Amino acid sequence: MMYKKMIAAALPAVFLLSCSNNTADKEVPKTDTAKHETHTMTPPPPEKKYDGIAFANAKDFICGMPVTAGVEDTAHYKEKVYGFCAKECKDEFLKNPEQYLTVKK
Repeated sequence: MMYKKMIAAALPAVFLLSCSNNTADKEVPKTDTAKHETHTMTPPPPEKKYDGIAFANAKDFICGMPVTAGVEDTAHYKEKVYGFCAKECKDEFLKNPEQYLTVKK
């Protein structure tokens, strides 16, 4: 019985010693930061969703922005395609398209 108690008391110490993998005593290899280059990624140019479309308008009817600056939305009205800088401008145009298409003299 005494033998079993001695083994039971010594067993935790054996496990601690055998499982001890102390990395604090080991030297961790250092990396040479001078060898590593830093690269910055340049974002791709914005995609032109409506590239190549001939719009019936040169400027956004609502805000006056030229359609050559970029079109984010379109509206089809009376078999023509109109370009707009934003959905909000298109929605405003569609409330009363004739108001914007009537030529003021």
